Amino acid sequence: MSSSSVNLAGISGYDFSGIVEAMVTKYSTPLTRMTEKQTTLETKKNAWRDINTRLSALENTLDKLRQSSTWAATSAASSNTDILSAKSTAGTVKGSYNIKVTQLAAAQTAVSSIQTVEKSSSSTGVSAGTFRITSGEKTAVISVDAGDSLDEIAQAINNAKVGVNASVIKVDGGYRLALLSAQTGTENAASFQEVSGTVLHTLGVLNGSNALNVSQEAKDAKIVVNGISEITSSSNTVTSAIPGMTLTLNEEAPATTVIVNVSADYSQAQSAVQSFIDQYNSTMTFIEDKLKYVKDTKTKGDLFADPVLQGIQSRLRGMVSGSMNNPTSPFKNLSEMGITTSSDDFGKSASLEFDTAKFTEALEKNADSVANLFGAASGGVEPVTESSQTESAQGLANIMKEYLHPMVMYQGTIDKTENNYDQQLTDLKKQIEDFNEKIADYEERTRLRFSALETQLASLDSQSNWLTSQINSMSKSDSKS
Repeated sequence: MSSSSVNLAGISGYDFSGIVEAMVTKYSTPLTRMTEKQTTLETKKNAWRDINTRLSALENTLDKLRQSSTWAATSAASSNTDILSAKSTAGTVKGSYNIKVTQLAAAQTAVSSIQTVEKSSSSTGVSAGTFRITSGEKTAVISVDAGDSLDEIAQAINNAKVGVNASVIKVDGGYRLALLSAQTGTENAASFQEVSGTVLHTLGVLNGSNALNVSQEAKDAKIVVNGISEITSSSNTVTSAIPGMTLTLNEEAPATTVIVNVSADYSQAQSAVQSFIDQYNSTMTFIEDKLKYVKDTKTKGDLFADPVLQGIQSRLRGMVSGSMNNPTSPFKNLSEMGITTSSDDFGKSASLEFDTAKFTEALEKNADSVANLFGAASGGVEPVTESSQTESAQGLANIMKEYLHPMVMYQGTIDKTENNYDQQLTDLKKQIEDFNEKIADYEERTRLRFSALETQLASLDSQSNWLTSQINSMSKSDSKS
């Protein structure tokens, strides 16, 4: 309520301020209803925003369930990890592999002759010149100044980033320049060539016949898999021998057979299902809270009796409890794989419980059918991902995503609901502003009217006093006569 410049001072003996305030308060009653409606609208809008967030999170858990790799994951176990370790992927054929590591890959190392200098930073006897290093597809020309130290030459090589790492090693009688190929394998062995001057020959990296002074030859890794012996790799991390499997070679052991067993890995599938169930339960609990009515306290949820939200709740419950449109047998519903509705609160909460042992049993019985029931391609079957005029979506994740996505997408159903609340709030804010102006005008007019009345009453009171004074004077005059 705004204050007025017109005050009722009470000069007539009557104070009308309380009456004016009471009249303005009564006139302002609709404002209270407006502000209450504003609070209600904001509460409902925020509730729908939170529901949208939770339904979006639920939709996100469906993506993992729809991926074939989730259901085709494998794990590899090596019988001797000292010799080799193994890691498999969804594309690895399950079975047992007998592997021998006959040779490890090695990086070429070339060295200089011993340089009899006091320190690695001391000047050498090299003359100015240039030489070329080639490693794989990389090549670089290195420049050396007269008298450069071994440290300076090593730094120039390393700065070229040509696939050769140079270092200076202290040995008996002085220092050597070591030139190690950055990668293992024969294809990554480096070659060295004088361009101008005799730097490499002076250092002893090349001899008179231009042969390289090699302390360790480059070698490819060699393995035997199930009797197939001509398997090589430039790296000790072998990815080409068995499709989908990565072998890490740790030790040469040509006489030892390492057994690598590849089996189904259900942990990814179980984790994906658990994530879905956790988010489903969280979402449904939140929806239940927004729809609830507590008789004892007579309190209502923010969206009590909202028919749209009740429809979402009912639809989601039906999706997880009914028969699925699974393109393959034998599984047709979630309960067959250990996913059931909780009995808490007589089943009213509809939260899901997960029996992981029963889930594993179902996978062991028919993993393809389980994957198809959740909407993933498996066993040569690709469930229908979107409904059309001739066929319906198949598998839980596809069916539920088809329902949720139009609601939670940008400018989707819930987004439009929030926009509707925004529009109502904008309109209501304008109404409140307009009504506040009306209240101020009403208060001003009312005070002016009572101010005028105050003036009239004061005038009448003054006249009354004058008349009383005249009568008293006349009475005194009559008594004297």
